[in-house]
This record gives sequence, C-alpha cells and structure tokens, in this order.
Amino acid sequence: MKALRNLFVVFVVGLLTLSLVSALDVSNLAWGTVKVNGDIVSDGETIAVEEGQTLDIKVGLNAQKKTGATDVEVEAKISGYEYSDYENLEDSTQLFDLSGDTTKYVSLSVTLPKKLDKDHYLLRLRLMDKNSEALTKEIKLAVEPARNGVDIADVVFSPGTTVKAGKSLLTTVLLENYGDKDQKDVKVTVAIPELGASVSEFVDVVQTDNHNVDYEDVPEMFLSIPATAKEGEYEATVTANYDEYETVTKTFKIKVLGNEQFQQTDKLVLAVGPESQNVAAGSTATYAIALTNAGSTSKAYLLEATAGSDWATTTLSDGLVVLEPGKNKVVYMDVKTSPSATAGEHVASVTIKSGSDALQTLSFKANVAGATAPAAGVGVDFNLRNGLEIALIVLVVVLVIVGVVIGFSRLKKDGDEEGKNYY
Repeated sequence: MKALRNLFVVFVVGLLTLSLVSALDVSNLAWGTVKVNGDIVSDGETIAVEEGQTLDIKVGLNAQKKTGATDVEVEAKISGYEYSDYENLEDSTQLFDLSGDTTKYVSLSVTLPKKLDKDHYLLRLRLMDKNSEALTKEIKLAVEPARNGVDIADVVFSPGTTVKAGKSLLTTVLLENYGDKDQKDVKVTVAIPELGASVSEFVDVVQTDNHNVDYEDVPEMFLSIPATAKEGEYEATVTANYDEYETVTKTFKIKVLGNEQFQQTDKLVLAVGPESQNVAAGSTATYAIALTNAGSTSKAYLLEATAGSDWATTTLSDGLVVLEPGKNKVVYMDVKTSPSATAGEHVASVTIKSGSDALQTLSFKANVAGATAPAAGVGVDFNLRNGLEIALIVLVVVLVIVGVVIGFSRLKKDGDEEGKNYY
C-alpha cells in the first residue's frame, strides 16, 4: 500500500513538472531591439507621438537556447481609448517559429486615433503561444495633439452618388481640425479628374476647441457634370489644402448616367441594294451602299472591298467618304467576275471603318452563271444608277426620321423627369 502511495506521488510530481515546463516554454526568449518609426526605444524611455500618427513598430526576438520556440505570435496594443470598439488600436503577427540561437525581427503597425486625448499611454507588446505565460514589454507614449491637423470628417452628395450628365452634383463637406492651431484660408476642392470637372470653396478659419477636435462646415458646392460625359463610374476626389503645403484627400465612386439630349453621338446609318444579283462569268455586277452620318460631328469613313478569292475583282467608286452631320452619299461597288469563275453563289464584302475601328462589314452575293447571257445588273447605265441612288436615299431618310421621332420621345420623357429634379 505504501509503495502504491509513493508511486502516485511520483506521478503527480511528474505532472506538475510537465506543467511547469509548459508554462515556461517562452522563457528562453528575450526582447531584442525595439524600434518605433525607425528610432530605437530604450528601456524606460517615453517617446512623444502625435494624434493621427501611424506607429511602425519593429521588434527583435532573441532565442537564447537551442530549443527555440514554435507557433508563437507578437501582439501590439494600446488600451484606455474610449472608442476602441470602433477604431482599432492593435496589431498582431501571424504564427511563426523561432530557431534556437537566432534573432528574428517582426513588424507591426498601430495608427493613433485623431480623437486620442493628450495623455500618457502604454504600448504593450506581448509574445504568446498556445498555453504559456505571455512575455510582455511596455513602451511609454506621451500623446500630443498634432501642430497642424485637418481631416475631411464627412462628405454628402445630393441627390446621391448617381447623377445624370448635364446636371450638377451638390456636395456638402465637413472639416475636422484635430490639430493644435487654427487653420486659415482652407481650400476645399471637389473634382472628377477624368471629366475635367472641379469646383472649390474657401473656409476662412477652421478653429480648434482648446486643443480638442472641432468641426467646420464648408459652403455648399455644385459640381457641374459635363453634358457630353459618357455613362459610367468615375472617381471623385475631395481635397482640403491647409497650412500652405498640407493636403488631405478622400475618394468616392460616382455613377454618371448618359444624357442623350446633350451627348455628341457617332451614328452611321447604312442602306444597301441590291444585296444579291445574278451575273454571267466575265461580266460585272454593281451594288450600291448609301451612307448617312446621323451623328452630331463630321466623320470620315474608309471603305475596303474584297471578293475573297480569284473568282472576281472589286472596285469602289469612293474609298474615302467624309460626311457632315445629317449628310449622305452613295458609294458603288463593281464586282467584275472572271471568265473562268465557277458557277454558283459567291460573296463579296465591304468593310466600313472610322479611323482604325471597323464599324461594319457588309456582304453581297453574286450568283455566277455561264458566260452567255448578260446578268441582271450588268451594264448598269446612268439612269439605273440614279434610280438606285434615289431609292437608297429615300430609305435612309425614312430611317433618320424614325430615329429623330424616337429621340424626341426620349427627350420629352427626360424633360418630364427633370421637372422633378432640383439639381
């Protein structure tokens, strides 16, 4: 019985020893050099920092024994801030291993809130693993207000972050002075650089409330969106310039809706005829293409024709057509078939370009027969060409009129909607 009791005691002592060893797993580690914003911090030293400043912390860890340590992490934290639930004052590393007889450096970053009181705080560094006692180091901080500190506290867009081209975006800005000095002649600019749109206002004085945070409203600003702005999402910047050289900027996403009433559009209306012809081998078929510039600016169009094989050669009456808004022109394509062209259906095409952009490719069919009877369309005379041209122009006019009617219908709808929009 006594032997059993002794065995039990030995077992308990063994467990306690293992527990003690576990609790001291990090005891072979020591803090090495600690730097804050590049400066070495000595033990017992108090460093002066400013509200709103970011503390870049670099910590050295020394493994004094060959055993090293596994699955450890380092945490940096500042406590005692009233709004710590909303503004993060801590950072931590990922898990890492530390080999024996080595020094490892890790980096952390903590940003001081602008509303942090002028007081003394502790930056606590902790080295931890799963279940051992933490190794702690404390750095004393003396927080001071920034000498010159202005921030953009809030921005409100009206009627919202979506605006129609040709309208104005009402912008209301609230400035925050968290510095130690009043700021005079603060310039606030709202801009959408991609659209070349901007508007500015000056605030005579942005005061500080006895070294505490104070706020100042900026006069309302109306940012005009160009009428020709393309629909899409743009980046809007709100910038405050203060203390001669200091700048703070915030960016926002603004969605611009296209306004057909004001936009300059590039629109080409095409009409062709005929699209298919019968032609004898060795003869020529003629096709007509009517081009109308239904846009709002003059445009140049380049036409390229091809038969795609050796069955025929193609010729255009005009390879370059320049049209003012609302003007039209008829271009003819002659397809001269080879005497040895294979009977059957063949295709010739015309590509219309504006600059390097291909706007449209038109396809025309030629049904090649034997070289006996002239095909329809062969030997098209002046009167036939005139008749074909007139028919195509009439078709184009009808298309343009339909487009105008639809456009006016949309404008009327837009006008009704604008009557309800104050901006």
